[in-house]
Amino acid sequence: MFHRSICCATLVSALVGPALAQDAPAAPDTSAATWQMPWQIAPIGPSSTAAGEQTILSMVPGTGLVKGTSKALQTIGQPLPEVPGRNRTVDTCRATVMSEATKAGMKQVEAVSAGADRTDKKGDYFAPVMFRITYDRPMMYEVRQAAMICVVSRKGAIVDAYMPADESVITEWTVPGNR
Repeated sequence: MFHRSICCATLVSALVGPALAQDAPAAPDTSAATWQMPWQIAPIGPSSTAAGEQTILSMVPGTGLVKGTSKALQTIGQPLPEVPGRNRTVDTCRATVMSEATKAGMKQVEAVSAGADRTDKKGDYFAPVMFRITYDRPMMYEVRQAAMICVVSRKGAIVDAYMPADESVITEWTVPGNR
């Protein structure tokens, strides 16, 4: 009798348990796990080709064969230029990008401030961050470089990271009087 009760209880929980779990509405997920890396910093592929991006293959002394845009290849071996001013988004945004880039075979992620942060109405910090990502590929490397706008909560959690509508957003960010 006791054995039959345990079996029935197990059967009921197996059948009803999933239904109970589905009844509760899920909270929206704002974690880094839901963020998708923009094509501009993802490995070169169909999205970058469809956008008309031009890449070249170059032999870089001390590095080897590297594929990337001419802009990205010009700065290999040099630190990314950092714009002065407090930017509280760099570390959190770098960690988010590294999380996704690791899945795509990244060798290195570099991130620097491309402008001082600002605060929105909710108190979140947002600012441009310049990225250079090197991906390991068979017999060569791919280098991707672009600036993104990163949004980080006051508690240091990623809220969003996105490509600006056009590059002028980044260049105008640092112009005195636009702050």
